[in-house]
Amino acid sequence: MTELLYSFTHRPYVTAFLLGFLALSWLEQGKLRTGIWLVTGYLVALAAEWGSINHGIPFGFYTYHYDVLQHDLLVFGVPFFDSLSFAFLSYVSFSFAQFFLSPIYRRGLDIQRVTPRSVRNSGAVLFTGAFFMTVLDLVTDPVAHLGKHWFLGDIYHYPEPGWHFDVTLANYAGWFVVGWAIIFINQRVDALLARRELATGKSLALRHVPAKGLFAPLFWFGIAAFTLGVTAWIGWAYDLSQVPAAEHESFVAETRKLFLAGCFIIAPIAVLAWVNVIRRAPPSREQVAAWLSDYPNPRITA
Repeated sequence: MTELLYSFTHRPYVTAFLLGFLALSWLEQGKLRTGIWLVTGYLVALAAEWGSINHGIPFGFYTYHYDVLQHDLLVFGVPFFDSLSFAFLSYVSFSFAQFFLSPIYRRGLDIQRVTPRSVRNSGAVLFTGAFFMTVLDLVTDPVAHLGKHWFLGDIYHYPEPGWHFDVTLANYAGWFVVGWAIIFINQRVDALLARRELATGKSLALRHVPAKGLFAPLFWFGIAAFTLGVTAWIGWAYDLSQVPAAEHESFVAETRKLFLAGCFIIAPIAVLAWVNVIRRAPPSREQVAAWLSDYPNPRITA
């Protein structure tokens, strides 16, 4: 219990993002599906990380530094907070994919995403969601690899550093596979629950919240902004006394390059998201009808 408490209190960014996921998922898919996503996301990630540190599959080989993690909760040699983060990263990426692949309903400042179940559980959302999760890792893992220079800590390393700021390409391939698996499982769970709800006449009713259609992109970009903010702090404001004098110049140059590379990755997606919000093509009556059939909402129906 002490280790669990430590993991939550000394990894406040993980705790904050986890709470954000619970709130967003509850608003978008209800408490049952939220609980299932949390558990399945954690278990899939735990299995993947255990496979990687022991067999190099699917992320490639990497090694945790257990002396640094001695106060954290470990499950089968994997930090609890690390596997838990896959749950919220996969869900926000899944929801962000729906934002891009769904019509947008607008009435003043009220922006809603018109996403019927046929879109939610589609192969396009599955692929795009796994892709967006991998994009987040493209900016997250390189700065996590510099954990000894910020509050994450020096918790792991790659025995054979890769080509992307020492991160291996196998790691990114593994993130796509794990994101795909988590989303796929929960899409199938949603379909099963929907059939049960239809049989009992109890459709999933979701709360109407103004501008809910923007929550997923704001959350996704919030995670990216946090990561880039940490990178910028290391590149421009870090106390270089913690770095050997002979490495000062190369350390600063590489960290600033990492920040710029992350900005170049995120910026095009931000522009496309903005265009998606301001476009003037409203959903058709058929699309709205299908959406409200899957997710009844008296306020929007009225």
